[in-house]
Formats: sequence, C-alpha cells, structure tokens
Amino acid sequence: MIKFSRRSLGDVSLLVLVNAVWGAQFTAYKLVSSDIGPVSVSAWIFLIAAIVLIPFVVWDRRNVQHNDVQNHQTRSLLSRRNWPGFLAIGVLGLVPASIFMAWGVARSTASNSALLNLTIPIITALLAAVILGERMTTARWVSLFISLIGVLILSDFDWRHLELTSGRFLLGNILVLLSCTSSSFYNVCSKELLRRYSPVEVLTLGYILAVLVCIPLLYWVEPFSFEALRRYSATTWIGLVLLGVFVWGFAMILWLFLLKRLDVSQASVSVYLLPFLGVLISAVILGERVTGTMMLGGGITLAGTVMIVSTER
Repeated sequence: MIKFSRRSLGDVSLLVLVNAVWGAQFTAYKLVSSDIGPVSVSAWIFLIAAIVLIPFVVWDRRNVQHNDVQNHQTRSLLSRRNWPGFLAIGVLGLVPASIFMAWGVARSTASNSALLNLTIPIITALLAAVILGERMTTARWVSLFISLIGVLILSDFDWRHLELTSGRFLLGNILVLLSCTSSSFYNVCSKELLRRYSPVEVLTLGYILAVLVCIPLLYWVEPFSFEALRRYSATTWIGLVLLGVFVWGFAMILWLFLLKRLDVSQASVSVYLLPFLGVLISAVILGERVTGTMMLGGGITLAGTVMIVSTER
C-alpha cells in the first residue's frame, strides 16, 4: 500500500518543480539558436552557471570542519577517488549531453528525437544497476512502465512517420541517443560524488571542467571572435542567462539534492514529466492548445512518479 508521507510529497513537489524549469528550456534554446552554434551555446551556459554558483561553493566549503582530517581527505580534489569522477561528469557527461543533443536534433526529426529521449530513465536505471548496484524492484519497473505509457499518450506520436533507422536521419538519431546516454551517465556518476560533496560543489566543478573542454572545441568547430560576440542580440543574452542561471543552475542544484535523498532510478522516472510540463508552459506563454488527451497522459505520468517515490525509501 502506498504511504504518502510528508517527505514523499515534498520530494514529488520538488521533482515537479525541477522538470517545470527544465520544460522552459526549449523556449530559451530557441531564443539563442538563431545567433550562435551548439558549442558556443554550451560553453556560455556552463560558464554562466559556474559564475553564479561559485559564491555558493565558497560559502558551502567554509562550513566544512577543517579540523576533521578524515573529512578533509575524502573531499580533496586531488584524491584518486574524486578527480576521475569529476573528469567523467564533465568530459563524458555534460559536454556530450549538450552538444550531441543540439547536433542530433538538427539532423533528425522532432518525432525521432522525442521518442529517443524517452530512453533516458531506462538507460539511467540500467547504468545505476550496473555501476551503483541499485536494485530494480518490481515496483520500480511498474512505475517506469506507467510513466512511459503516460508520456506516449501525451506525446501522441505519429508512428507511421518515425524513421529511426532511415539513412537520412540515422546519424542524427545516433547523436541524440548518445546525448541521452551521456545524461544518464552524468546522473549515475554524480550520485557517487554526492556521498562526499554537496550538490553545488558537484555542479560547479563539473561546469568548470565542461567549459575547459569546450574551449578547444570552439577553436576547431566554431571559431570565436569578439566581432561575433558584439552581434549577439538582447534576446540571445536573455536566453543564455535563463539557461545558465535557472535551467543549468538552480534547477540542477535541486535535482542533485534529490539524488542524495533518492535512488537514481527513482528520481529519473520524473523526467517523463518534462513533456507534459513543457506543454503546459507553452500553453500559458504561447497560447498553445491543451487537449484532454494531453491532460490524461500527464496525469498518468505524474501517477507513475508519485508511485515510485512513495512506495520505497
């Protein structure tokens, strides 16, 4: 029997809030994509997010008891136990997830990309089982299945026009799938680092590494120039600030905070709320129509999220 404790309801509410902020990112990406390429977008987002979060890192580390030698050693960035993890989330998690998604969507169809994004919770659950040893119980598989059904109803895919193996879209589909895998890998590797670091530390250090990785890519793929920088419109800067401060900043802090409280496979199911919340945000901001089918699919998806958070701790 499902028990709705205060903590469970709080976790579900935070998961909804995080995905609501993430649902607004598609509008923000549209604001910036007309002026700059995917590598430049990623570099600016990670840089802005890191600058915003650095003061929080300084405040957080001051609260660490420096006289606790053991605690100091476990949090040392030079430790063999820590630096490979940060290198992994920066190089193999953040950068590929951002760049591959931007390139993949441009080379595929919206239907293909949307369907492939539904693999994120599944890939995350499998990686968590292999890397972290998390146990996929019957309740978790059922919750995952319910949420998947809900988002398929919500999305109303035209299955006849899906071309996942088409030669025209194969490269784009592979890039989108690689992006999904990188996002899942970031979630799993972050869980291990969160045992020794706070969410804001994991985020900020990962972003700094991601910026450093983007610098040579900017030189090779999208050569940077101050002349191009002066041509950025006010709309572009607004979009970059929204993405850096809210989507990749405060929303990600809440997400990693929830990863400390929940198993990765539990929290990842809430990602299925993203399309539903994105539809609602578009309806409010852009005046788009919301149908009864969309509301039904969103309700089923929310039920799956509530079930997986409430049935297990």
